[in-house]
Amino acid sequence: MAPQLAVLGPAGTFSDIAAQQYLKQKKMAWQLTYYNSIDQVAASVQNGVAYALLPLENTLDGYVQNTLGILSYANLQVVGEVLVPVRFSLAAKAANLAAIKRIYVQFKTKGQCTRILARLPQAERLTTESNMLSFNKLRTAVAGDAALIPQFHLPELPADFLKLADVTDTDENYTRFIVVKQQLARLQQVQPWDQDFRALCYITPQTDHAGLLDRILQEFAQRRLNLMAIMSRPTRRELGHYRFFIEIAGQAGQAAALDQAFSQLAQHNQVKYLGSFSQ
Repeated sequence: MAPQLAVLGPAGTFSDIAAQQYLKQKKMAWQLTYYNSIDQVAASVQNGVAYALLPLENTLDGYVQNTLGILSYANLQVVGEVLVPVRFSLAAKAANLAAIKRIYVQFKTKGQCTRILARLPQAERLTTESNMLSFNKLRTAVAGDAALIPQFHLPELPADFLKLADVTDTDENYTRFIVVKQQLARLQQVQPWDQDFRALCYITPQTDHAGLLDRILQEFAQRRLNLMAIMSRPTRRELGHYRFFIEIAGQAGQAAALDQAFSQLAQHNQVKYLGSFSQ
């Protein structure tokens, strides 16, 4: 039986496109299973689904905080990534923008279409869990309803709808998705990649003192490991206490150096290695 890959649904979302692109690239015939929210997608891996696809980062809106939160507490291992272009259109059952009374928009889409939303100060914004849910709201739209939808779904709407073909803030808009499976990656067992790779981790300091973050970063810098991102997130244990999400871009042959950095950091910090994948 083919493994299942959990995806934010329904079919037709950017997540769906990313999943199909990933499977095509890897030449795998996994079965796609759709869920209504990112939290449900992640939880499915704890309930028998083999793999899940989660949005990690967008060109315009940065890292997906919900996904970073999930990675901080769930026992998941990142095994791959896929990048897809993202373009949005505005569609409305209205004669013009001024006639729009409410607009459906997915929670991450808002940060990628800020200019068109700024032109709709009168419209109530209703947040959805997926772009396809926004699109489906238009199937039963009343006068004044609008939605920001994936551009490729625009031809499916009635001809009398107001349609703006591209309302994305910039032309270079991509979303990066990661594929995860259950079971944490084991520390001190960084896969010995013979090509460039990415690795992700969370580092939670056990103490707080001046220069703490610098000492953490030096473990990577001394080994010439390139940090692509570092973000602080609350530990949820006490106000003012943070853990650090770090993404490393390693070159071929640097897996051993990353393993050494993790070993050193683990002496004074909690290190949660989230896995790695080739580039």
